[in-house]
Amino acid sequence: MDPNDEQAGGSDLKEWSALESSVIRALCLTVNVAGSIVKDNILDTLTKDHFSLPINRGLFSALRELHHRGEYVVLSNLEDELHDLALEIPGDLSLEDLFHGDPPKAAEVKRTVERLRERITRGESPAPVGPPERQPGAPTISQAAPAASAGAEAPPAPAGRPADSQAPGRGSSLTRIRPAPEARRRGPEPERQAKVGPAAAEVAERKPRPAGPAVLSSEGDEWPTYLQAVAAQQGKILETGFAGLDEAAGGLSPGLMLVVDQDSGRSSDFLKQLADQVAARSKVPCLFVSRGLSKAALRARTLSRLSGVPAKDIGKGRIKKGSAEWECVEQQGRAAAEWLKWIFIADAESEMDLGQVRDTGRQLLESKSATTCLVVVDALDKIARAGESLQSVVAGLKEVSEALDVLVIAATANKALLSEPGVDFLATLGEGRGGVELEVIRAEDSRPILVRFEYRPDIHRFSEQPGS
Repeated sequence: MDPNDEQAGGSDLKEWSALESSVIRALCLTVNVAGSIVKDNILDTLTKDHFSLPINRGLFSALRELHHRGEYVVLSNLEDELHDLALEIPGDLSLEDLFHGDPPKAAEVKRTVERLRERITRGESPAPVGPPERQPGAPTISQAAPAASAGAEAPPAPAGRPADSQAPGRGSSLTRIRPAPEARRRGPEPERQAKVGPAAAEVAERKPRPAGPAVLSSEGDEWPTYLQAVAAQQGKILETGFAGLDEAAGGLSPGLMLVVDQDSGRSSDFLKQLADQVAARSKVPCLFVSRGLSKAALRARTLSRLSGVPAKDIGKGRIKKGSAEWECVEQQGRAAAEWLKWIFIADAESEMDLGQVRDTGRQLLESKSATTCLVVVDALDKIARAGESLQSVVAGLKEVSEALDVLVIAATANKALLSEPGVDFLATLGEGRGGVELEVIRAEDSRPILVRFEYRPDIHRFSEQPGS
């Protein structure tokens, strides 16, 4: 065998090992986050048979089992689950390190998951590296009788079939034989480590050699395809309808924007007006998730802002038909019907968590055949599940923006969240000189954008001040 081929096989094994380990670590960092796109992509797409290393196959099975049982995935619970599976932990692996670090980007994990799946699709079944994985309930090597070869792992299930379902569950009648506590974190035995080399050589022998020089395509042949891809990426800059903000920021692009304001009513008014103006100007779907106001209240505020008639008068029927006020309300209301078809409201009466926000955004994109959309959450803290931190909600919204390639804007009163990583636009809304000031800082630019407004809470309208 050519030494170069042997080196290539070893390199491939290292690459696949790194890919598998990155997926396991990504799962540990996101499995407890409600609505995490990273978690869903891994658990909905992969089975343990997509992993080569026995330890990664065991970790994946343990993590998925804990998640499906609804147990919080922390170090102690994972250790107990691995103990039940009688899985030996390599001496150079620290389970604690799997839970440390920043959550990975959804796009990066998606590419890694696709690579692991492609290996199965091409018929390249993952070759186990090291000792074979033991099924739950199987005796350890020292306990097994010489003739008891049935304890070895069964061949991998066909692609697309969840192999984990073949193993006996926690309620199975089979008895699990647990290893001694001192053996739980013991590294591989010398004779097992010696098997890694032959396994690598085996993969190298199966790897096809290059069939000759690469066939190159001219740039002229590939240029039309490239231009089509570039064209598909355009049109994702959203105009907010606030001239000062659009001129200074050049519009808002896909990403995550946090708006911090101590007055939740004011921030809700601002975000609803912004969403309405994006819908009217950019003609893209706009999802408005309100956790404090009903659809009826939001509609009255929109009509009030457009007509200049106080919302309380509209809501309580105080406008006399035939009056100038009524004619203005009716005219503005009819004119708004055209662009309001791009507005979709999930109001306070419907419970909506991160997963539903993501799924609804994807549904809007598909139903409208749109390349992007706007997702607005007027109260970030109210979509958090019980016991879920606001930091994890911010991370989840960032994942939504990346996975769907959309602009997500969320309001909060918590100033500490402005320091969270992954936020693309940091905005504060508050009292300023002669009115309300909006300060926006883009992640790639430290210079703030300042826009001043006159805010009229009676008609829920923000009007830009000249020269802002």
